[in-house]
Amino acid sequence: MTKREYDLIVVGAGPAGSSAAYAAAKNGIKVALLEKEENVAQTVRTSGVTWIDYA
Repeated sequence: MTKREYDLIVVGAGPAGSSAAYAAAKNGIKVALLEKEENVAQTVRTSGVTWIDYA
């Protein structure tokens, strides 16, 4: 097994986990994002306005 080192491990790739992992990686932190499902960031239902700036 290959040894890998990360500064941060985020468990769950829903909206909060994905946002946290993205923000950390954007700031130079080596991140592992773990998700039990095959696909990440599937349909999200919210009320009001939700904005995640991935640019």
